Amino acid sequence: MSWRFEWRRTWPDVWEPSFQATWTALFDRNPNAHVYHRPDVVRAWAETHGAQQGARPMMGLAVDPEGRRLLLPWVVVPRRGRISRRRVLEPAGQEFFGYQDPLVEGDRSQIDWKSFWECARREARAVSDQALFRLVHPCCAQGPRSAANGEESPVLDLEGLESFDDLLARCSTNHRGDVRRRIRRLEGKGAVVLWVAEDREVEQAVTDLVERCLPAYSDVWRSRPEGSMVDRPGVRELVTRVVADGLPSGWARYVALSVEGEPVAWVVALFHRRDLYWWIPAYDRRWEAFSPGKVLLAKLLEFAVAKRWSRIHFLTGGQDYKKAWQPTPNMLRTVRWHAPSVRGFLMAGYDALARAAAGK
Repeated sequence: MSWRFEWRRTWPDVWEPSFQATWTALFDRNPNAHVYHRPDVVRAWAETHGAQQGARPMMGLAVDPEGRRLLLPWVVVPRRGRISRRRVLEPAGQEFFGYQDPLVEGDRSQIDWKSFWECARREARAVSDQALFRLVHPCCAQGPRSAANGEESPVLDLEGLESFDDLLARCSTNHRGDVRRRIRRLEGKGAVVLWVAEDREVEQAVTDLVERCLPAYSDVWRSRPEGSMVDRPGVRELVTRVVADGLPSGWARYVALSVEGEPVAWVVALFHRRDLYWWIPAYDRRWEAFSPGKVLLAKLLEFAVAKRWSRIHFLTGGQDYKKAWQPTPNMLRTVRWHAPSVRGFLMAGYDALARAAAGK
């Protein structure tokens, strides 16, 4: 007996109450569930950035021969290439979701991941030409379709810490001195206050996000080759939706650092079971010389220790400002394939020629 799949191919079917109840029950019972598995987080993306891309759901349940269920929050997104349009199977949320594992019922180590990915590849061949899951934990990314992607996703463990000084004690002497020096320097400009918005402050948080945080983010990134992420269709709406819906529901945090009442740095974060997910940071470029983003992180970590939060997920990117806090490296893997179909075969050949021409 092989894997069985039950798919939801329209958004009304995905949001249908009985399927949502199944999804929520799996999410609530799974100790390895993360914030990107939440139905309302997926919906926030699907109805904003996802909708702007024409993402169509390929969501549902996979059942292994032992009856264990996996919930698959996947979508098919049309991609325009130089020669033809491709249908790409991707995780909902794409690069905005830092982890892209299926949601497993029970112990994920008991799943035959190699057979799962092979069966999923065959199942999806009629509706997609290729698949790309960039950020899968190694325990869920086994088999020939998996490869290292080189992306670091460090996680900072806060369990057992009694004070911020305990956290600093785990860091290098240079980092401890640097943190204290940067805080003193910024305090020299006036009173430094960290605001972690509460659920009753949603309107104030959304206003600050729209009027200050997102413009500051774009001001920094528009001058760089990558451009500003929030200028992409639907992204500004996504971030606003996360704060507006997630703050009162408990799965988002909005944090701002101010000096003498003037906001200078921000982070929009996600939150689940005492774990914070560092999501979209921003700072006022006029204060760049005072490292407001690094001071915000230090103050937020102090707040997190006091609140007895468990972990800070720094997500993709092994930047020095993250590594200085001595997080645990977490190397994710990529699962990808071309469909076992005529279109998939042709696109695999084209991609191989393109890589050869580029010398890769």
